[in-house]
Amino acid sequence: MDQHTTDTGTVRADEVSARTAIDEVWQIVSHALLVDSEPDGRIELPDVGFAAIEERSLAGADLVARIDGIDASDLPADVALSLSVARHLAAGWSREKDWYWLAFDPMGVGFFSMFAPSAYSGGFLLTHVHQALTVVSLTDEADVAQHLDLINDYARLIRQFTERTSGQAERGIHMPAQQLESAVALVAGLKSGGVTALCAVAERSADTVSVADRDRIDARVASLVEPAYDELVALLSDPAYAASAPDSVGIGSYPGGDSIYAELVRMHTTLELSAQEVHERGVARMARIESEMRELLAEVGFAGSSAEYLAALAEDPEWCATTDEGIAAHFQRYIDRFAPEAENYFGRLPEAGYGVEPLPAAVEKSMTFGYYAPPQTHQDRGVYRFNGANLSETSLANIAALNYHELVPGHHLQFALQRETTDVHPLRQHAEATAFTEGWAEYAARFAGEIGMYRTPQERFGRLMMEAFLTSRLVVDTAMNALGWSLERGRDYMREHSFMGATEIDSETLRYSCDLPAQALAYKLGDDFLFELREDLRATKSDDFRIADFHDAVLRAAGLPLPIVADYVRSELA
Repeated sequence: MDQHTTDTGTVRADEVSARTAIDEVWQIVSHALLVDSEPDGRIELPDVGFAAIEERSLAGADLVARIDGIDASDLPADVALSLSVARHLAAGWSREKDWYWLAFDPMGVGFFSMFAPSAYSGGFLLTHVHQALTVVSLTDEADVAQHLDLINDYARLIRQFTERTSGQAERGIHMPAQQLESAVALVAGLKSGGVTALCAVAERSADTVSVADRDRIDARVASLVEPAYDELVALLSDPAYAASAPDSVGIGSYPGGDSIYAELVRMHTTLELSAQEVHERGVARMARIESEMRELLAEVGFAGSSAEYLAALAEDPEWCATTDEGIAAHFQRYIDRFAPEAENYFGRLPEAGYGVEPLPAAVEKSMTFGYYAPPQTHQDRGVYRFNGANLSETSLANIAALNYHELVPGHHLQFALQRETTDVHPLRQHAEATAFTEGWAEYAARFAGEIGMYRTPQERFGRLMMEAFLTSRLVVDTAMNALGWSLERGRDYMREHSFMGATEIDSETLRYSCDLPAQALAYKLGDDFLFELREDLRATKSDDFRIADFHDAVLRAAGLPLPIVADYVRSELA
């Protein structure tokens, strides 16, 4: 009896400790996430200065130690899952102060980037801020004061980008030459977008805000935000800074970069794989994809190469569009195609709607495709923002695969369901382990093919194009960051194997080698993991296996590290 009481007390103590740790992690995450505005309309911007990052790093290390001391075996299932999310995030934070000058995470959610003035770091963060500002309005003096404070904070964020870039240079960490060229244009575009977004809030509020207050807002932007951007541009444009820009790329080319990259591979894939192992998987996978392409061309009677077939598609009006409206119509075709099939393969579907919009012009030249933005306080539907400039220059045969990755059954299905699942801790609603989120999206694009969503040879070829492109990342990301490849060698590989255009290859190789090292590995490795898990369960359960049950179980574990997803799904389907 005494032992039972003691055991019960231990379990209860562990559960209290677990819930406390989860709440603490959520408090940090909810403050760091800038993609949602607060219920009162306030937009929180992250503090990316070293002092704030060091504080979060120390908190992360403390949380990891406490979580590792908890016996999770007897915790309620949902608490145990939330605790695994908490530990994954805290482990990333614990590294931040040591990595700060070579790799930092502006939003605190696991996206470590090398340089702040890059598309998927500062560009991604500020684009979200500008989008959030589009629905902010001012009704009284308190709102005006709040907006003026936001302008101050916005300028502070830009100055921190400059301080970190300057601090990197003092430590011998200079942006590679080709990334530097891209960064100057990116920052100029972000400046224009930021000034417009901040001032437009007052313009939209002309009926409720005085002319004097509107003038105060414009003046504050002009006196703080514009100079902050100008200072960053001046640093990047300084001949002395440019003279130190190396030709070499990849985080491994900087002192300490090899060990950071090894950790980033494990962090983004949530698997115990080395860069060499990932590279070899990519090479083998590419060989299989190219064999399938040759078989498809033989099937349709095309005598030329895969590259020649793509060139022919680029001349076919049925598979091209030159306007944003025309590109959006291609996406809509595949949205409409999948919609009547969805309930056959998923027990739960999200309530939030979804669609596409063109990418803001400021980041068009720095992003290859675009990005998905989930439903948020300021946006009631999920939106894929596509790069119209790039897509208008090539065949759209791959839009079906891109659509199923980004919307339904890919990112939108997963993220919207997560947000709408209100019976779990908020931390679970916002969990985004890259291996799951991108792995699920690619699994979804693969699954779309299994149920006949790629109906024409052109669409099937487009899917193989996307497979080749994402598989090339396994080869090129590891090669440039860990195996000593130059930027040009990486681009040569992608020219031969990825089926991407020159502009896209340029932006993608910079993304891997100068922006988000290792993040791109998560897509195909996560896809393969989920596919293999499904097939193993199908073989084990035989006639008792239902695809909708599998999908629903996987989506209930959304955003978790892959080994934990596998354990959860196996227990759910046992």
